[in-house]
Amino acid sequence: MNTQKILIAGVIGGVFAFLAGFVIWGLLLKDVSPSGMANVMRGDENMVWWALVVSNLLWGFLLAYIFVQWANISTLQGGAVAGGLLGFLISAAYDTGMYSMTTLFELKDVLMDIITNTVWTALIGAIIGWWLGRGANK
Repeated sequence: MNTQKILIAGVIGGVFAFLAGFVIWGLLLKDVSPSGMANVMRGDENMVWWALVVSNLLWGFLLAYIFVQWANISTLQGGAVAGGLLGFLISAAYDTGMYSMTTLFELKDVLMDIITNTVWTALIGAIIGWWLGRGANK
């Protein structure tokens, strides 16, 4: 296993995930919240920042591990496609399960979350794929 490559790609992906998440959810969609989430969402002043950082790093490590160990992905386009597909499948599985068992989401919220997470993980995958393949043609 190429541990160093996975760790570096994972950290790069995690940092990018944090920044992209801030742009997507913190700026672009800050006023769009699922109807059932008003009573469960933390405000910025109560956010558990270490957990958010860990979550983003874990996303980076997940994609980096899959790209390096299983899929041999090392291009921006390949990373975007694989990241988007993984993001779609993971968020669709989670969100439809939550929709079926809770009252936190309406169907429109589920669809928006799946689309948003698919775009987000495609962007993370693109950065990781690009980093893994940088300089390969030199």
